[in-house]
Amino acid sequence: MTPEMVVRVRLPQLHTFTRTDQFDQVAAQHRFTDTRSFNRFLDALLDIGGIDYDGLRHAENAHRAEEQRVADAACHGPRLTVWSAATLTTFTLCRGDGQVIWRDRIPTTVGGIEAAQTSALHAIWLAGQAREQLHTAAATLDLRLDRGRGLDLESLRREALAAALVLEATVVAVHNPAAERCAGEVVDWRGIDLSTLRHPQDPGRPREPDDRARRATDGTATNAAPRSPGPSRPDLAPLTEYER
Repeated sequence: MTPEMVVRVRLPQLHTFTRTDQFDQVAAQHRFTDTRSFNRFLDALLDIGGIDYDGLRHAENAHRAEEQRVADAACHGPRLTVWSAATLTTFTLCRGDGQVIWRDRIPTTVGGIEAAQTSALHAIWLAGQAREQLHTAAATLDLRLDRGRGLDLESLRREALAAALVLEATVVAVHNPAAERCAGEVVDWRGIDLSTLRHPQDPGRPREPDDRARRATDGTATNAAPRSPGPSRPDLAPLTEYER
């Protein structure tokens, strides 16, 4: 099949792709691996399907560069800790020591996954506010969730990057203070000193980039376990376990 025929036949599927490597796989499957046939494939994508492969590649490169910039800056910024949990009607956020810093009702009817996602997004937003109050270019967010299965991790990563945060999300199945404090009255975050989100043992001094920061550009750093000192907790599970 010619590149043009492949694009016409597979156009509905091609329109669902969001990454250049997905188009690369299609090209490899049909042996469009030499320069001439691959360029014909890209031309067919644009002319027949209206798919701008080169534009998508440039956007990916810009995104990776921004991830690296934030990761490098976060090495010199604070480490923030937020616990997150939700019921079907309420989300709750706690700072590192377990004190509730935000509890509010979820305005629409959602399922368990959507509620957990909503809580996590609120946690990221609040951490971004804390970063701004601390006047730092970037920060690391140690986000501890009561559940991870089914969450849209890419959405969480994008929101964190937009807030100049390196996201390190883990699942704490038991003894999650946010989950234990989901019941109660509304707590307004505006009455909280957001500087208290800083990890209590974070010295606030520049840190050298580690492997997790280096891996931020390939999307693997965002699910690393927290770097908090002390013995590991058996109930602290990396979120990547739910992606396998």
